[in-house]
Amino acid sequence: MSQVVGPAPAADGGPRIVFFDVGDTLVRVEPSWAAVYLRTCREFGLDVREAELEAAVAAESATGFWDASEPFEATMEASFERVKGYDVRVMAHLGLTDLPDRFYRRLGEHFLAAETWSVFPEVRGVLDLLVAAGVRCSVVSNWVWGLPELLHDLELAHHFEHVVVSSRVGYDKPHPAIFRNALELVEAAATDVLHVGDNLATDVAGARAAGIRAVLVRRPTDIHGHARGDVPPDVSVIADLTGLPPLLGLAPTAPGERPMTVWSGGRS
Repeated sequence: MSQVVGPAPAADGGPRIVFFDVGDTLVRVEPSWAAVYLRTCREFGLDVREAELEAAVAAESATGFWDASEPFEATMEASFERVKGYDVRVMAHLGLTDLPDRFYRRLGEHFLAAETWSVFPEVRGVLDLLVAAGVRCSVVSNWVWGLPELLHDLELAHHFEHVVVSSRVGYDKPHPAIFRNALELVEAAATDVLHVGDNLATDVAGARAAGIRAVLVRRPTDIHGHARGDVPPDVSVIADLTGLPPLLGLAPTAPGERPMTVWSGGRS
């Protein structure tokens, strides 16, 4: 089971509403971002190497996807244009600056295909446990327009009451507006909610700015470094989602057993 570092659960068993990030919290690209770019390049007959794409993705990711401080147009086409801007910069590292729009739309299709993503091994079991115990789960994620459909294809959507996607809200994490939108949907106060994510800047800082308690997922397999750095003392750190139920006052369960709750109160 995952080791938990940080504050102990609240005396009443902790929040009964949990927001989840998606990328590198619930799922990861399989086998890599560069491999998805390479697949699209090969379809278009482009002579590129995977190592070059890996370096380009790493260089561009280090600068961030885009400016998350301002609101933006929440439409499907605006979502495409925003991520296309990132992809254009990635391909520019390889000297490919005049690719047609259909290249970037095809790349987007690959990134929204279920086979591109791998669900972390413990995720479904933990989500099943939480839902069976009455914990209300929702998603709050920086993602393109098609995330709800992707979660459906990955057979994860049924665990969540709401899927709050930045591209459909017009704000990216860490902006507090996306968290406020989620709070309005679940009709809860910030103090009744826990947010779980792998990114110190967007998940932890963003949730805390909105008054929501945060849990940082710091997986040993993290390759982006988003979870590295100094963690505020009031933030719990878990190595994977098996560390989450104890923070909610839930007793672990063996396969086939019903989860046992230890709450003495809280929202229903």
